Amino acid sequence: MAQDYFAELKKQPYPLFIAPKPYSFDMNEDMVQMIRKDFDPDKVANALAAAIQGKSKADARKAGEAFFKDMGEKWMRKSIQLGDEYSDRTIEMVLETVDRQGKQFLIFPHVLQRYVEIAYLATQDFLKVPITLNNMDELSYRIPKCALYKKIGEKAGEDFAKLMTCKDYCLSALATAQKQTNIDILVDQPATTVKEGFCEFSMRKM
Repeated sequence: MAQDYFAELKKQPYPLFIAPKPYSFDMNEDMVQMIRKDFDPDKVANALAAAIQGKSKADARKAGEAFFKDMGEKWMRKSIQLGDEYSDRTIEMVLETVDRQGKQFLIFPHVLQRYVEIAYLATQDFLKVPITLNNMDELSYRIPKCALYKKIGEKAGEDFAKLMTCKDYCLSALATAQKQTNIDILVDQPATTVKEGFCEFSMRKM
């Protein structure tokens, strides 16, 4: 009769792993509040309305695009800064994972996804960012029922909201995240709230 090696192993004592500190796999609530304090959709929409007040449609559009490019970079920088300060076990495991050459190989898409989730979950009304694709070549996600788009319509008017100058908010944020991770990616927006009823963004590794 063959020996059951697993039965023998089960009889042997084994050391109990004790984490050096309590592990958290959730976003830190203080971090969320600090980001929302500066980038709450209502606050951003109010600042936008002030920036375009009294301008012609063409000038308002240019002002809106410039406003969102600047705000998008600030929004993501704040999300990255606080995300790194308030780390959780999920991202720590990603950063600890290396290949045989000692190189971190999960930075894309996982670190970028974390930055995206921090930025949106701290400022939108949904509890989960709908990730539509996540692999070693591409990361894609959707933003349904955008709280910022709704506030822009309320503060600056529906016609201005439909110009989708707010796309530069998200695109600028993703460009900032790309610079932080130093990964060559191609950012695209295949869907917009005006046309499809939701925004979709993709990042493809080059």
